Amino acid sequence: MRFDKRNYLAALTIVPLLFFSGCQKNQPAAPANTPVESSGQSGDIVAWGEVKYSDVYQISIDFPARVENIAVKQGDSVKLGSTLITLSTDDYQKTVQKQQAQADSAKASVNHVDHAALKADIAVLKNQIAYKTKELSNGRKPELQLLQNTLSLAQKEEKQAQDDLNKYQKLLSEGMISESDYNKYSDVLDQKAKAVKDAKNNITKTRRALQEELDNLNTQLKSKEVQLSQQENSANAAQLDLDLMNAKTKKPYLSGNNIISNLNSGIVEEISVVRGTVINGQTAQKVISLIDADSIYVSAEVPEEFIGQISADSKVYIVPASNKDMKIPGHILQIPNQAVEKDGDRIIKVQVKADEKSDFIKPGLTSDVHFSKESSVKGMKGKIN
Repeated sequence: MRFDKRNYLAALTIVPLLFFSGCQKNQPAAPANTPVESSGQSGDIVAWGEVKYSDVYQISIDFPARVENIAVKQGDSVKLGSTLITLSTDDYQKTVQKQQAQADSAKASVNHVDHAALKADIAVLKNQIAYKTKELSNGRKPELQLLQNTLSLAQKEEKQAQDDLNKYQKLLSEGMISESDYNKYSDVLDQKAKAVKDAKNNITKTRRALQEELDNLNTQLKSKEVQLSQQENSANAAQLDLDLMNAKTKKPYLSGNNIISNLNSGIVEEISVVRGTVINGQTAQKVISLIDADSIYVSAEVPEEFIGQISADSKVYIVPASNKDMKIPGHILQIPNQAVEKDGDRIIKVQVKADEKSDFIKPGLTSDVHFSKESSVKGMKGKIN
């Protein structure tokens, strides 16, 4: 008994073996290219199925161009390298050439003598800064060493003058010297103290001058480093822009001005442009999409009450609705773990892959899918167009 697929979009039938084995004497012989069922099973489960696909390859263009010619139509079969669309890219190529000139010019400026001199100046400044920083931190600069020696001598003389004053302070209190004599030693201490103060001030001034010189060298270094960075960044930016522009035209689906198929076997799903379409290139614009023919399968709608009789190794063949005389062997890709509701019934969409290519297994077409409990296929060969 076979379920009418108008009532069951997933039609399913238990087909007696005698129906296929031609036991009825008055039934005409099957055509030579019609498969012959030779199993000993009692019946098949037949489910209505629709041909679908899982992989679509969209081709987009992200640079300015104009569509010159379209070599294919929707539904056409294409192979690897087939020309799909021809573009005019003259304006874009001119822009690339200008960018190439800018990149070359920027690169030349980096290699120029001025650039080398700039790098040499930076090296000299860094050495000077390192040397003067060391001089300032450890006081080994000759001027600083001289001033430090002067300070040390002044401090010793100040101490001696303070000791002398302390001694004469005692003599003054004992009345052994006059106050005028005492004042002379007091004046000497004041002079020695001033000498210490002056030596310290001179050291501070010298250190400040050295720091200012160091700051000036650091300012020069930073200025030259900025110049160098600007030159190099300009060259790098120009080259980066050029690389990005070139990368847009070096896609696997581009060959010169032609958009080509980079699928081994494809079917044109949709063409999104017409001859004369201008692509502005500001954003990626889809121009054509291809179905990966290797991803085509039949989605067989099996009612839930029969799914338990189907397993991954069940024998499968496909009978296209457009050619009932053909049986195409296949195998199960997937038995989903989830059912869906359709027309009030629960069905499981079993994915079946044809073992042989056929012009009758194309997206959108329908077929009857036969499942049996046998795990081997015997003598089932369909005609392939």
